[in-house]
Amino acid sequence: MTKKQMNKKKISLKVVTGQTAIVLDYDIAMHIAETYDYLATEHLDEHSESFRAIADHIRYEANENHFNDSGDEYEDW
Repeated sequence: MTKKQMNKKKISLKVVTGQTAIVLDYDIAMHIAETYDYLATEHLDEHSESFRAIADHIRYEANENHFNDSGDEYEDW
């Protein structure tokens, strides 16, 4: 009988004072970014640029750290 394996990626993180790390689904990260984009368009005030910056940062980090199981165990990640 074979044992069912879940594809996982082990990572090591270094955080500095004031930083945090979270793990969540890629779709959720994109939804959060879209929400910040929406807030930026709805509130055209001094906060809109910071909302856009947060959305861009979330997208960048999600795309850089997204684990897509391609089945190739030797893939550079």
